[in-house]
Amino acid sequence: MMAGVARAFGLDVRRITSQGVFSILALLIGFPVAIILIGSISGGVSYMPGAAIGGVSAMLALLPLNTFTFEQQGQNNWMNGIIPVRRVHQVIGRYLVIGACVLVLALEVAVCVGAGMLFESGMIQFSALAISVLTAIVMYALFESVMIPLCYRFTYQKALLTMMLICIGLGAAIAVVFALLAKLAPASIDALISWAVSSIEAISGAGVIWPALCGVVLASVAMAASLAMSLRIYLAKEF
Repeated sequence: MMAGVARAFGLDVRRITSQGVFSILALLIGFPVAIILIGSISGGVSYMPGAAIGGVSAMLALLPLNTFTFEQQGQNNWMNGIIPVRRVHQVIGRYLVIGACVLVLALEVAVCVGAGMLFESGMIQFSALAISVLTAIVMYALFESVMIPLCYRFTYQKALLTMMLICIGLGAAIAVVFALLAKLAPASIDALISWAVSSIEAISGAGVIWPALCGVVLASVAMAASLAMSLRIYLAKEF
């Protein structure tokens, strides 16, 4: 099994780097270097954690998804049905690509946020650094856990459209719920805000341990469910 997964992982890596290894390395190295250079000039202001998490996450989010675009180019994705690697191994190998991207993401966010702290105060606050890294990992895992099954089910373009519609639908549903609560039960809004504030204060008072555990559990459950869904979709697919 491990040999098949390794072959599938290697095939996806070759797909990602098919436009040139140098371009991928320049992308992975260039963005953090740019953030650090800007931070060194500006003194490491508060935008650096957000820029690192948002920018690096968005950049790395595309790499696993690019494997689907390369498969669909020239309609050559049918070859996945005949290559000597089982479909299960192909899916697991693709999720290993996500795992590799998570490691790169954690490293780059840690470097960028840590550099920003050094520029601003001359010292690294490891609890805040850990929270930034964890936030980036959880956001990345949640996004990929939704996008990968969608890409197995639809074409890459339809998957992006579906993801956009899901986000719009969730936003609209939340807005409608809050609007109804504000109209029918105004006191419930205040109670909900008070509960959220007290929960955040309780989590903050507990240190990094509980947020870290909650984040790890959330990301793990999301990825496990995503893997199971992708396997179900891909094993039933006809090429």
